[in-house]
Amino acid sequence: MAGNSVKQEREKLGLTQRQLSAAADVPVSSLQKIERHAFSPNIDHALGVAEALGQPVERIFFRDRSRIRLKKPTLEVSDASQIPARAPA
Repeated sequence: MAGNSVKQEREKLGLTQRQLSAAADVPVSSLQKIERHAFSPNIDHALGVAEALGQPVERIFFRDRSRIRLKKPTLEVSDASQIPARAPA
């Protein structure tokens, strides 16, 4: 899930959610979910919101590293001869 600073930037500019929604061409309901961090916007919505706020998209939206799940480690094979041959189909 992506983090964002939409609400803080919107409030700095003195905009209501409806005003930002109209300027960004994003439904109010989607903007509300974005501000609550309950929804990651698609690229079109993210770009529209950032443009309406007058900021680069990477300043408004960022990866929330605290919510990233760790992947299981994978086995690395350094020698291709250790890879078992596939049985003929």
